[in-house]
Amino acid sequence: MKKLFATLNAGALALSLSGIAFAADDTKSNDPAQREQEYIAALKKCDPLTGADKQKCIEAAKKKFGQM
Repeated sequence: MKKLFATLNAGALALSLSGIAFAADDTKSNDPAQREQEYIAALKKCDPLTGADKQKCIEAAKKKFGQM
Protein backbone atom coordinates (compact mmCIF):
# COMPACT_ATOMS: atom_id res chain seq x y z
CA MET A 1 0.00 0.00 0.00
CA LYS A 2 2.89 2.37 0.76
CA LYS A 3 4.36 1.80 -2.71
CA LEU A 4 1.03 2.57 -4.34
CA PHE A 5 0.63 5.76 -2.31
CA ALA A 6 4.21 6.85 -3.09
CA THR A 7 3.70 6.14 -6.80
CA LEU A 8 0.45 8.10 -6.89
CA ASN A 9 2.07 11.04 -5.08
CA ALA A 10 5.01 11.03 -7.50
CA GLY A 11 2.63 10.99 -10.46
CA ALA A 12 0.58 13.84 -9.05
CA LEU A 13 3.73 15.87 -8.45
CA ALA A 14 4.95 15.24 -11.99
CA LEU A 15 1.62 16.30 -13.46
CA SER A 16 1.50 19.46 -11.38
CA LEU A 17 5.03 20.44 -12.41
CA SER A 18 4.28 19.83 -16.08
CA GLY A 19 1.28 22.13 -15.72
CA ILE A 20 3.58 24.88 -14.48
CA ALA A 21 5.91 24.36 -17.43
CA PHE A 22 2.97 24.45 -19.83
CA ALA A 23 1.73 27.68 -18.28
CA ALA A 24 5.17 29.24 -18.74
CA ASP A 25 5.02 28.48 -22.47
CA ASP A 26 1.59 30.10 -22.63
CA THR A 27 3.05 33.56 -22.02
CA LYS A 28 3.94 33.89 -25.68
CA SER A 29 1.35 36.01 -27.39
CA ASN A 30 -0.08 35.29 -30.81
CA ASP A 31 -0.96 38.97 -31.18
CA PRO A 32 1.67 40.53 -33.48
CA ALA A 33 1.29 43.99 -31.91
CA GLN A 34 1.91 42.62 -28.41
CA ARG A 35 4.88 40.55 -29.62
CA GLU A 36 6.33 43.72 -31.15
CA GLN A 37 5.90 45.57 -27.85
CA GLU A 38 7.60 42.71 -25.98
CA TYR A 39 10.46 42.78 -28.49
CA ILE A 40 10.90 46.54 -28.09
CA ALA A 41 10.86 46.17 -24.30
CA ALA A 42 13.54 43.47 -24.52
CA LEU A 43 15.69 45.74 -26.68
CA LYS A 44 15.26 48.64 -24.24
CA LYS A 45 16.70 46.44 -21.49
CA CYS A 46 19.90 46.33 -23.57
CA ASP A 47 20.28 50.14 -23.68
CA PRO A 48 22.27 50.56 -20.44
CA LEU A 49 24.79 47.93 -21.55
CA THR A 50 27.88 48.60 -23.63
CA GLY A 51 30.17 46.75 -25.99
CA ALA A 52 29.99 42.99 -26.24
CA ASP A 53 27.41 42.73 -23.44
CA LYS A 54 25.03 44.99 -25.35
CA GLN A 55 25.56 43.04 -28.56
CA LYS A 56 24.87 39.74 -26.80
CA CYS A 57 21.72 41.20 -25.25
CA ILE A 58 20.44 42.41 -28.62
CA GLU A 59 21.20 39.08 -30.27
CA ALA A 60 19.39 37.22 -27.48
CA ALA A 61 16.32 39.45 -27.88
CA LYS A 62 16.33 38.94 -31.66
CA LYS A 63 16.64 35.20 -31.24
CA LYS A 64 13.87 35.06 -28.63
CA PHE A 65 11.45 36.98 -30.84
CA GLY A 66 12.50 35.44 -34.15
CA GLN A 67 13.94 38.65 -35.59
CA MET A 68 17.18 37.11 -36.87
